[in-house]
Amino acid sequence: MNKQIYFVSLGCAKNLTDTESMVALLQGAGHVLCHKIEEADYIIINTCAFIQAAKEEAVEEILLAAEQKKENPDVKIIVAGCLAQRYGEELVEALAEVDGFVGTGQYMQILNVMKQIEAGSPTCLTEGINAPIASHQRTILTKKPVAYLKISEGCSRNCTYCIIPQLRGDYRSRTLEDIVAEAKTLAKEGYRELVLVAQDVTLYGIDLYQEKALAKLLHALNEIDELLWIRLMYAYPEGIDDEIIDSIKTLDKVQKYIDMPLQHVNDKILKEMGRHTTKQQIEQLYTKLRDTVQGITLRTTFIVGFPGETEEEYREIVNFIEEYPFDKVGVFQYSREEGTPAAQMPHQVSAATKQRRQEMLMEKQQSISLESNRAFIGKKLQVLVVEKLEENIYLARSYRDAPDVDGGVMVISDEKLLLGQYYNCLITEADTYDLIGEVCKEDEHSQ
Repeated sequence: MNKQIYFVSLGCAKNLTDTESMVALLQGAGHVLCHKIEEADYIIINTCAFIQAAKEEAVEEILLAAEQKKENPDVKIIVAGCLAQRYGEELVEALAEVDGFVGTGQYMQILNVMKQIEAGSPTCLTEGINAPIASHQRTILTKKPVAYLKISEGCSRNCTYCIIPQLRGDYRSRTLEDIVAEAKTLAKEGYRELVLVAQDVTLYGIDLYQEKALAKLLHALNEIDELLWIRLMYAYPEGIDDEIIDSIKTLDKVQKYIDMPLQHVNDKILKEMGRHTTKQQIEQLYTKLRDTVQGITLRTTFIVGFPGETEEEYREIVNFIEEYPFDKVGVFQYSREEGTPAAQMPHQVSAATKQRRQEMLMEKQQSISLESNRAFIGKKLQVLVVEKLEENIYLARSYRDAPDVDGGVMVISDEKLLLGQYYNCLITEADTYDLIGEVCKEDEHSQ
């Protein structure tokens, strides 16, 4: 019997692609995706367990589902993804309301999990995290014309604060042919912007081809006629080489944008984090990117309050972003995760100190971001309209804005704009995170 499925997808874009694969698998078996939890026969929650806040969010969603089960005892709950992988057996004991658990290496067994539940046999599938990564049918859950494209799974970096290798396994690349075939299918379906995601995109191909192949992949994707924008997320700085930089510079569809998580700039902290860069190398890479790729937008993240981080070591980040300003910065408080080497380190930093450092760094970044945005006043940018906010005001994104993580462009237009279409926009104002502009009257929309 076909079931109504209510999905919740938490965490990163990589997790979302797993959700999209599960949805396609379920729809292929005749089940139906519903958008109201009250209508669901099954509630499936694809969880994140990267840091404490993510775990808390996942538990909240599970408890909400449990409340629904009180209203309708026939509803079934499945917890999938990282939380299930990390705490499967414990959760079986703690969450009697949940009917099934399926981990990161077994999520494509979701139909089998449902069959076992229907047979009255609750199940927990969390064995194996190094499953081969292959092409799966996906039901894209992002709005056209944007889709995520996962190019690899797992991570072999082993940063001391990070649990991901234990949840996702070793770094495993998809074949170039597999990725390009999926990209062509997405492009034919009307997806014009592909956001490449992996735990570290710069390592793409190293396991399959014994050499890094991201540049080769970008060249192949750039040849797909229907694509307009290709965007790189999660590029570790130590992996950004001249070939990748040249691809960003020369390939017309690869956006002049790169997200490279630095996490810190103090050499001692970087070493204790298990990172593979030094402050000097970071400075050299920053300068090379700015000098080589005109107009490039640089995004990064920092972790404050890592064990043993002194005020002076924290201040190095503050001083660094003044001298080497980034267009976009995310700041996270260190999360002490059991099972990681950093959790056992002495001199854990207090919650109050982490909070203060995060707020101070973000405040510093706000002035940098405002200055960066003001530099675009009077310039034209191609923008993608994604939402109508109110009469004559639309939310759009330029090449500088990755979906879900960055700001955007507020576009003012007397004429109706089409969602999912590209327009040329004259920037007239700027605030801390967003630009404001108007559609150039002499320009037709781009696509």
